[in-house]
Amino acid sequence: MVVDGMEQRSKLVSIIIPALHRPDLTARCLQSLAQQTISTDDYHVIVVENDARPDSILKDPLPPNVRRILLEKNYGTTASINFGVAESSSKYVLLLNNDAELQPQFLATLVSVMEAEPNFAFTTGKLLRASDTTRMDGAGDALLLGGGAYRLGHTDLDTGQFEKRRWVLSGCGAATLFRRSVLDETQGLDEDFFAYLDDIELAVYVHQLGYKGCYVPEAVAYHVGSATLGNPIHPKVVELVTRNQLFLICRHYPGAVVAILLPRILLFQALWFGFAVRHHHFPAYVRGVLSAIKSMGRSLRKRTQVMQQRRIDNRGFLKLLRASEKQLFEWHISRPRGSRSHLLNAYFWIFGAPSDGNVS
Repeated sequence: MVVDGMEQRSKLVSIIIPALHRPDLTARCLQSLAQQTISTDDYHVIVVENDARPDSILKDPLPPNVRRILLEKNYGTTASINFGVAESSSKYVLLLNNDAELQPQFLATLVSVMEAEPNFAFTTGKLLRASDTTRMDGAGDALLLGGGAYRLGHTDLDTGQFEKRRWVLSGCGAATLFRRSVLDETQGLDEDFFAYLDDIELAVYVHQLGYKGCYVPEAVAYHVGSATLGNPIHPKVVELVTRNQLFLICRHYPGAVVAILLPRILLFQALWFGFAVRHHHFPAYVRGVLSAIKSMGRSLRKRTQVMQQRRIDNRGFLKLLRASEKQLFEWHISRPRGSRSHLLNAYFWIFGAPSDGNVS
C-alpha cells in the first residue's frame, strides 16, 4: 500500500472514496466536492485506488485537500474504506462512491444534523439518478424481516414523495456520513462482505449498538450506479448478494429471532433463487451459497461478538426490522402496479402488510 499526498491535520470530516479504475468518474466526484459550502479547512479527501495502475488512477497533481492510497490489487469496497479510515483523523467520515456527485450544500447539511443529534450514527441524503435527475436513485435502504434489502424509491420519478426527514435503517454507501466513534465501535466495515450489502450490514450493526440513522432530503447527490461492473444484474453481483444476504442473517439475527422469522427467511431465499435462475445466474447463486457455507465458522464467531456488544434485546431488534419492512411495503404499494417488484409482490401476497413498526 502506497499513500500519496501531504499528511493532513485532524479535520471535521474525512471523505473516503473507494475507486476501481474509472478516473474520469473520480475527477467529476472531486469537482463536486470542490463546490461544497463547507470550508475546505474542515474536510479532506482520501481516494483509495484499487488495482492501481498508471493508466487507471487519478492523475497528478492531486487537488488540494486530496490524498491517495494506491493498492496493488482490488481489495473491495469494505477493505478500501477501512484503509482510508485508518489513514484519517476526523469527527465524521463520509463514505462516498466515485460515481456520485454532490450538490454544494450536501456535506454541510448532513454535518449540521449530526451535530444536533448525538445519537445519530449516520445521516444520508436523497440520491437522484445521474442519467436522469428527475428520477430517484434512493431515499435510504430498507430490510425485509426475511433478510432482503432494497433501496427505497429506486427508479421512481421524484415527485416530492421523499421530502420529509425520517428514521431509516440504512443509508446507501454511495454517500452516507458516519460518526467516527461509531465506526470505531464496529471496527469499520466487515471486510468479508467485499462489496454489496456491506452498507446495510454496517447500519444494522450500529442500530444494535443503540444508535439511529436519519434520511435528510435537503442533502442531494447524483449517483451513476453499477459503474464498475456496468450491469446491476451481473453474475458477480448475484453471487455477492446471495452470499452477503446469508452473512447478514447469520451474523446479526439472534437465534430466537431466526426461529420466529424462519418462514419469511426461507421464502425470501426461494424467491431470490427464482430471480437468479430467471436471469440465467444459477451458477452465480450456487457460488454465493457455497461461499457462505465455507465461511460459516467465521460468521458464527462474528455473530458472537455482535451479540456480546449489542444494547437492544430481541424485541427491540424485531421492532427495527418491522419498521423497516413497513417503509418498504409503503413504498412498494405506492408504485404503479406495472413497476412493482414481482419478488416483493409474492412476498407481501403471502405474508400480508407488515404490522405497525415505529422508531422515533
